Amino acid sequence: MKKETKIQESGTDLPKVETSPKKKTSQKAAAATADAADAKPEAEEPPAPAKEAKSEADPICIVIPYLAAKAKGDELRYAVRAWEKSLPGIRIVIVGDKPAWAGKELLHIAHKPLSNNPQVDVAHKMMAAIASDLVPDVFVWTNDDIYTLCPVQLADIMTLKSHGLLANRGKANGVYQENAKRTLEALRKLGITAPYDYATHTPVVMEKESLAKIIEDFGCDKEGHLVYTLYANSFFRDHRPIITQNDGRGSIIASVYRPNPDTRILDKVLATRKWVNNNDAGWTAVEPKLKELFPDKCRFEK
Repeated sequence: MKKETKIQESGTDLPKVETSPKKKTSQKAAAATADAADAKPEAEEPPAPAKEAKSEADPICIVIPYLAAKAKGDELRYAVRAWEKSLPGIRIVIVGDKPAWAGKELLHIAHKPLSNNPQVDVAHKMMAAIASDLVPDVFVWTNDDIYTLCPVQLADIMTLKSHGLLANRGKANGVYQENAKRTLEALRKLGITAPYDYATHTPVVMEKESLAKIIEDFGCDKEGHLVYTLYANSFFRDHRPIITQNDGRGSIIASVYRPNPDTRILDKVLATRKWVNNNDAGWTAVEPKLKELFPDKCRFEK
């Protein structure tokens, strides 16, 4: 397996990945350089005009897979507005369908579904992101139904988060549960007997080369797996992630899965969590709250 990627924790800087070792200069080459420095040119040329200095760090890139047919409403629009408010100056790339309201600054990688298995479709969209020059080597992967509720730093996203140990999840004999079982079996074959479940509905940081290896090694583009759970368990085996508490005691994420949750609890989590997400049933309850929180257009909209 590839060694764990080293990335710096910073408020806004994109992590940088070392791609090649630095070569040491030989003594002979050093001497030649010194001789060249002492030699006078036959004719002095005027200095070249100063070039505009480049920024030391590119903007953080947020990548969101999007399938319009599965959307209940304007989830993506509010997710984009939330990101712009929480991390100004970011770049956002959508993989999949392009919404009609998208402006020029909302970058787009066209992709049509190639599988009815949602996790296989996710793997194919990840492959499209890996292949695209619009996405840097290190990027943030999130979903259209995850909304950032407060200012966040890159460190908030980079921190490993888990529900706990990986086990059967989803409806009995459903597609997601089968994908979770397949993921558990694959990790146990690697000798990871008690892997963590990293499918927390929070944004995550990934690196292209490492992600491509996971997809290839486990055949994620052919059979459904929980891709980021494979990624995090494989490259961060000895780490102890933060265990999210998706209940009244948590502070990171709240999931709304009912159309009629207790409004007092919903208001509390919206005021105290970093992220909130919803499923199809929960969209009814979340939509009016998002309209209140993010009423204005952002630079990613027409």
